[in-house]
Amino acid sequence: MVQIGNHLKMNVAHSLRQRTRDFYAGLLKCKPVASPRDDLDLYEFDGGFVLGLFFVDPAETLSAAQYLSGMWMELKVDDPAAWKTRLLAFGVTPVDFPDPTRFFFAAPGGQVFRLAPLDGGL
Repeated sequence: MVQIGNHLKMNVAHSLRQRTRDFYAGLLKCKPVASPRDDLDLYEFDGGFVLGLFFVDPAETLSAAQYLSGMWMELKVDDPAAWKTRLLAFGVTPVDFPDPTRFFFAAPGGQVFRLAPLDGGL
């Protein structure tokens, strides 16, 4: 049996630390978790998934184009239309993708997400 774990790590430029805090702890209401390092913020999502953001020199991060070519993640939400409005008001960058049923966006730091309803569906 193989299963995906509940931890993910990403590098983010130092200059985006407050913006990512505003996004993950503020807007998304993820629970900040005590970190063993000064350069690492940890956020726990509902369901136990933990996202680790390492704050590094910008040369150690992916470019926006590399994020678009890299792994995309999904956020399951109770009301996708309302969340889209909240995300746009926050200032995320919409990402073009030929799926009109979902909203795709880049979070602070460049990570790409799509919104999906909690009740399932692809």
